[in-house]
Amino acid sequence: MKLNFKTIFQDSNYIYELLSSNISYLFRELQELTKFEDTKLCLAICQLIRDGRMLSMQVDNQIYYCKRL
Repeated sequence: MKLNFKTIFQDSNYIYELLSSNISYLFRELQELTKFEDTKLCLAICQLIRDGRMLSMQVDNQIYYCKRL
């Protein structure tokens, strides 16, 4: 798997398009939705958070990710 900024950016855009605007997701749920490996998903999530398009929040020792409107 070749990881570079272009690939990470494309992966983050793919995830963003898949997300429903009113649902929060666990990491494993995002993984099932995208079929991405751990590293690929982590990098795409980090890019989305960095771009301000995704939020992460901790609830009851679980980290949830949601689309930022």
